[in-house]
Amino acid sequence: MAPNHYRPWQRLALVWLLLGVAACSARPHDRVLVPQPGIPDWYPSATIVTATDRQRSAASPGYSSKRSPKLRFERFTVAMVAIRNERHGQRQSVTFAGSEKYLVKDRKGLSDIDALQHRKTVVYVHGYNYTFQESLFQISKVAIEGKLKETPVLFSWPSEGTVTGYIADKDAALYARDDLTNLLIRLGKNGKKGGITLFGHSTGAWLVLEALRQLKLTNRDDVLGRIGQVVLAAPDIEIDLFGRQVRTIGRLAQPIILLNAKDDRALALSSRLAGSRPRIGAVDRQNATVKELAAEGMIEVIDLSRLPAPDQARHRRFVRLAQALSMPGERTDLLPQAGLRLTQPSP
Repeated sequence: MAPNHYRPWQRLALVWLLLGVAACSARPHDRVLVPQPGIPDWYPSATIVTATDRQRSAASPGYSSKRSPKLRFERFTVAMVAIRNERHGQRQSVTFAGSEKYLVKDRKGLSDIDALQHRKTVVYVHGYNYTFQESLFQISKVAIEGKLKETPVLFSWPSEGTVTGYIADKDAALYARDDLTNLLIRLGKNGKKGGITLFGHSTGAWLVLEALRQLKLTNRDDVLGRIGQVVLAAPDIEIDLFGRQVRTIGRLAQPIILLNAKDDRALALSSRLAGSRPRIGAVDRQNATVKELAAEGMIEVIDLSRLPAPDQARHRRFVRLAQALSMPGERTDLLPQAGLRLTQPSP
């Protein structure tokens, strides 16, 4: 039996990213954000704190892609629908109207998040083409299935939530940079050293680095010291820009983790749109910039290219790793192929 020696970022990255749900599946309407009565207690649930600079929709219970000049905070309790449940030796099923996999049990507006200052938090920054409810359900799935002990915090920037909104999303992410920076300052106030984990996907990875860069340029090393780990999945960042961002930020408590894939089609398209400039999320360890930054202890790259891709864009290869973690027979083959070098006791 192999020893269990998961490093903290590995446990979190695998739970957080690898269980993620992509935004390209059937898209939930914002009506799902209305709390539903009568949800059975045996449905697993998680409480998520949300911070967003989206504007509230005028005619619905959700958030739009319009930009707000200030952050709004809420607390959601989200249940994951269990089609069947083992209870007292019998299978039970509960049917709700519609086909949503997630149900909001409770929702409450928050005037501030001062209560989180002394807790360990995981801040998730979603990528391009996400609605508020999609990003909320994604972090809920991770928190529930991963049984996270840290407090999950969703930072939802005003993405258009459309496939054609790529350029608009770039502008929206830039608009949100100050707000994410301010959120980290608030979470880091009087907090524990290393108590914040930052996780960014795709365009959200760029936004994460921009916020860290801004903290460095404004001499907020006190806040940077509160950040224990940064994980970037399929980061949609031009490689030279990435190098400059990382060098400006400097060495953090732990190397920044990149989960990459050389054949990521979404990043290939992004590269073409940007004049064929490569994206950091689509290069491997042999890239000169990667080798140099890794040698300096600033980054660590995990190449997922050899794993089967669950989507045509090959932008969500990490989902396949979630299956490997839950299927002991596949761990030996899949995890080394991904370069994760992880072992875990077999059940």
